[in-house]
Amino acid sequence: MNRVFLVFSLIAILIFTSCGKDEDGRQYYWEQTKCSDPWGTGENDSNLDTTNALKDFLKDNSINILSINFDNNSTLDVRCESCGCGTGQRMLISVPELDEEKIENLGFLKV
Repeated sequence: MNRVFLVFSLIAILIFTSCGKDEDGRQYYWEQTKCSDPWGTGENDSNLDTTNALKDFLKDNSINILSINFDNNSTLDVRCESCGCGTGQRMLISVPELDEEKIENLGFLKV
């Protein structure tokens, strides 16, 4: 009985520690523009296309990605029509602590 308890306890510890991996990352954001983001996507591209382009861009810059998500909390003006105007979305990117300086040098802001 003690062995069964020990095995289940070890499994539970492994599950809880592996679920917290993303929490070890540092979260940054980029306010999406209509057409001037450096990875070449904009308001007419799907989130999937944007995610794939962003992944390629970050990998090309030797940045490891833990996660990419989107929210609608951009502060950029969405009413204007120039390339630098916002779409209303932000991209939220989690990276390992080792990549903080690299992602900041690309213009991403810490959440």
